[in-house]
Parts: sequence; structure tokens; C-alpha cells
Amino acid sequence: FKTLTGRPSNKFKGVNYAALNKENGQRECFIPRNDFLFEIDISAYHPTLLAKLVSYDFVEEDIHAAFAKMYGVDYKKAKELTFKQMYGGVFEQYKDLEFFKKMTVYTDDLWDTFQYGGSIECPISKKIFYKDELGDMKPQKLLNYLLQNLETAYNVCILWEIIKLLKNCKTKLVLYTYDSFLFDFDKEEKDVIKSIIDLFKQYKL
Repeated sequence: FKTLTGRPSNKFKGVNYAALNKENGQRECFIPRNDFLFEIDISAYHPTLLAKLVSYDFVEEDIHAAFAKMYGVDYKKAKELTFKQMYGGVFEQYKDLEFFKKMTVYTDDLWDTFQYGGSIECPISKKIFYKDELGDMKPQKLLNYLLQNLETAYNVCILWEIIKLLKNCKTKLVLYTYDSFLFDFDKEEKDVIKSIIDLFKQYKL
């Protein structure tokens, strides 16, 4: 039902919905009961959550664009560089960037608590990761576990609000996978799309 981090599993009755092939047409078998399928993806979800944890404010609305400016590279390369450093360690040439300095301090503090205190508690969900239950743990991996759990906790809050919004609507939420929410929309309920997008904005996502 869920992974070690507390994230829900992608699989349901043997089908991994996150791994469906995009090239061979197998996704075309999914059709809406209403008028169309509408997907909302959260951009730069883990960097956004980490920025909240370390109290870092991105001036630009698009976080990957902000990183592209910091690195002096294009958008696609910036995404690649950011995720490599979040989960593999900060590169020497970027260690003085304010975001990564704060991330390093946070990661070190998290690791010290885990090593010497024997556990860490995740924000919002209050799930505890115990040292003696997790083998082969490293500082960046522990940060990744915490971010995955925090992502799930945020999403539970968001999903609850969405469910309330859609209570008397034909539009339905039909699939959720990590940073992606798929809706089966009735075209007469355009105001519902706006309300859902506004909900994500309230969470500053």
C-alpha cells in the first residue's frame, strides 16, 4: 500500500500507473466519463518543500528558472543539476549559493539528530524514521525520505480540500501520483478548475 517513506504505492492490481509507456499508445485506453481529462502537475515540488523547510525565498515564481539564472545554464540543465545536488550532494562550484548553503546546514542537522538521537520526526505527518529500522542510510537519502513524506502529508491536506470542492460536482479526481493530479472534468464546471488551481496557489505550489 505504501513505500518505506510513507508515500502511497503507484501500483494497483498489478498496474504501475506512473510507469505506463508514453510512446506505444497504451495510455489511450483511458477515456473520460465526462468531457475531458485534465492534469495538474506541481512544478519543482521537492525544491519548493525544501525551501519551506530552510526558510529560503525564491524571488521568481518558476523555481527552475531561478536555478537556471544561478547556474548560468538553460532550463532543462538547471532541473538536472538541482535534483542531482539535492539527492547526491552539492557540487563544489555551487556550494556558496544561498539555497545550497541552507540545504547543507539542514541536512547536517537532520543527520546528527538521526545518528545521535536515533530517529527523526517528519513535519505535518509526525511519522518517525528510526535509525535501527532503516539500513544503508546516508544524509542525502535521509533528506529524500523526509521530503517524500512531507510531499505526501501536503498532498493529503490538498486532496481533502479537493474532495470537499468536488462533493456535488460531476467532475471527479481519478488519479493521484506524487506531484500529479488527474481530473475527469465536466466542461460545464469550468469554475471548478479555477477553484482547484486557486487551492494549489493557497499552498504556494
